[in-house]
Amino acid sequence: MESEGFGVYVMTYPGDFHLSTMLVRSIQQVSPNLPIMIIPGEGFNLDDHPFDVPVMPIPTSGFWANIGHQDRDFWAFQGPFRTFLYLDADTIVVKSLDALAQRIAEQKGDFIYIHTWVSDSEWSETVSNQSHPRCAEYRATVSRDVGVGPLEAFDPDHDFYAYKPFNSGVWAGNRAAIVADDLQALNLAERKFYLENLGITDWSWKSSELFFRDQGRLNYLVRKMSIPTYPLEPDLVVVSGASSVYVSPSDFKNNASDFHVIHWMGSKSPNPSWFCSGTLFTLYASLWAYVGRRSGRFVMPDYEKLPESTGYSVWRQLYRQSHGFFPLRERLRWSLRDLRRVFKLTGRWLRLALRPRFGGRQPI
Repeated sequence: MESEGFGVYVMTYPGDFHLSTMLVRSIQQVSPNLPIMIIPGEGFNLDDHPFDVPVMPIPTSGFWANIGHQDRDFWAFQGPFRTFLYLDADTIVVKSLDALAQRIAEQKGDFIYIHTWVSDSEWSETVSNQSHPRCAEYRATVSRDVGVGPLEAFDPDHDFYAYKPFNSGVWAGNRAAIVADDLQALNLAERKFYLENLGITDWSWKSSELFFRDQGRLNYLVRKMSIPTYPLEPDLVVVSGASSVYVSPSDFKNNASDFHVIHWMGSKSPNPSWFCSGTLFTLYASLWAYVGRRSGRFVMPDYEKLPESTGYSVWRQLYRQSHGFFPLRERLRWSLRDLRRVFKLTGRWLRLALRPRFGGRQPI
């Protein structure tokens, strides 16, 4: 199954096919010569799926076969591509990946390419200076992105604040950088720590009392093993779905965007719902942005002033090319789901809005 070339992995499961299928279409349109392979998430039926690109065979031997849930993104290290770009299903590509593919294919040795939201020097200067105005904010990203558990107790010899955390939804690497034995050793140590230090016997791949699942484990292994990291930029610029950016189908067609990938990361992602554009999107986005900002989440100013969910026009165009117009039944089904979210967000908005008036801590 091995290949000496570069390829793109997309991990998906049936719950996000509405995103991953359009992600594949987007790659095929802007970089038609790049090979793509699907990493099957839990619940994926190898005999019944909507993809016209190869699906990775599920490993049946060794530690790779034991990996579940989101940690199946580690399967990129045992796949056919010598070098690769990994994308979560909740992304869409709006500009060519060819320059990045060429740079990564020429990279020698072990490596990981990451989104560099801050320079190494700025990170080091900020987290080491407690009087720096952003010190607490930067250090908090370690808990948010690597793990909320007692990381220092898990590995007292490793400085978790020495390195800036990176997101595991968009990254790249080479096949040999991490092997099954590396993951198995970490897994055994983690299970032991859960049992002996946290008193938890029912560890699973969804457990996050120590690491923030796959993202925390990938961050830890890359830094612990001293795997060199390089910036994805400028050949691949990622924007958050919570950014106040708009990309038109004409921008997509002409490779004219200032960025390459949209990663929704919990913000409103496209679907056939009526809440993805117009007045209903404004309602949803206003509630979501208010709650997010008050809860410490990243939401760009003016996000709620966008005419639609970030990337929705491109996603909708690709959907219509593949399936035609949204069936009414699908629009109703997805709109009902979003309506339920609006009700939940309204409740959280009320609790947050009333907190300053009456004082005290309100649960969110």
